[in-house]
Amino acid sequence: MDRKKEIGRIERISGCYRSERLTGANELYHIAVRDSLIPKEGGRSALELGCGKGLWTKILCERHNSVDVVDGSDDLLENVMEENKNCRAVLKIHRALVEDYIDAAVQKWQYIYMTFFLEHLLDPVVVLKKIKACLEDDGCLFAAVPNAESVHRVIALRMGIIQSITQLSDNDKLVGHRRVYTSQLLRKQIVEAGFRIIEERGVGLKPVSLDQMEEWSPELVNAFCESDDLAPENAAYLTIKAAP
Repeated sequence: MDRKKEIGRIERISGCYRSERLTGANELYHIAVRDSLIPKEGGRSALELGCGKGLWTKILCERHNSVDVVDGSDDLLENVMEENKNCRAVLKIHRALVEDYIDAAVQKWQYIYMTFFLEHLLDPVVVLKKIKACLEDDGCLFAAVPNAESVHRVIALRMGIIQSITQLSDNDKLVGHRRVYTSQLLRKQIVEAGFRIIEERGVGLKPVSLDQMEEWSPELVNAFCESDDLAPENAAYLTIKAAP
């Protein structure tokens, strides 16, 4: 991996997370995933890999005693620190490629969060194997990714807009995704890395693209965020809780 090139790539796409493009319906879906995945009782320590605009960091800092955040973007990390300067947790930020940070890690964490991050990595299984060694014995990994089998992707395929449900969309490319996950691929990579899957769940139902939801009311979007029970295999997002 060309580290300089990868850092430059991260810096280029980091602006997307601070823009209006990823607000609205996109943000409401991400909040739904966040609130379904982070344990309400919190925990001792958390490691967040990739922070985006900080939607997850805020809740992690409310529910955990200590939180470490790793990202390759100075801008995103500075925003996270500013937004959480009065939080209850001991918050530390680390500007580094995740691959480099976990190679040099000297501590372990109770919980590690890889949310909307696996799709960005060059080699997810290699990284997952290293992360497994960073978990405490009673620790858990929490992961979330967009679902290739989401209703809106299946409909796009049937309309001929895309040639495969795993084809990267323009929005995927904009935010630096390298793949789109099926449940089978996500499960395969987690198990291959040596984890034991505790729980799998789909979150939200996305009938059309985010661009097509621009005029939808928050109430309508939130209703779809809560409607994954209507088509569990075709939920908008996939989440996994796994143990080492």
